Amino acid sequence: MQVCRSFVVTFLALLNVMIGCNANCNIKIGEQATGEQLLHNITISKGPLDVEQIIEMGLDYRVSPLQNEQISYVQLVGTGPGCSAIISNSVDRKKQLLGTVASTTQLREFSVKLSVYGFIKINDL
Repeated sequence: MQVCRSFVVTFLALLNVMIGCNANCNIKIGEQATGEQLLHNITISKGPLDVEQIIEMGLDYRVSPLQNEQISYVQLVGTGPGCSAIISNSVDRKKQLLGTVASTTQLREFSVKLSVYGFIKINDL
């Protein structure tokens, strides 16, 4: 079993992704840091659908270059009894959150709230 786990971790590293799965659909991405502030709250949703199904939604959040924002931490909370997230490491995660989030059970509706925390850097003139 350890060989299989090592292979999966190596394979995921080659794919450049981070995977999170949580029975409560509450996933933390990144590290909380002293002095950070809430940059944005974003809610995405899909449904109601005619039939229950696994619902998947794309994530592509980019900071404002005009405000010189930098992401430190993202809290992802979904309405389902469970969810999974696949987050790309192939982008600068201080500037962009790219990936997908999906319900782990079949649902007719699914929504996710992203709370994006970070810093606004002030340029010295």
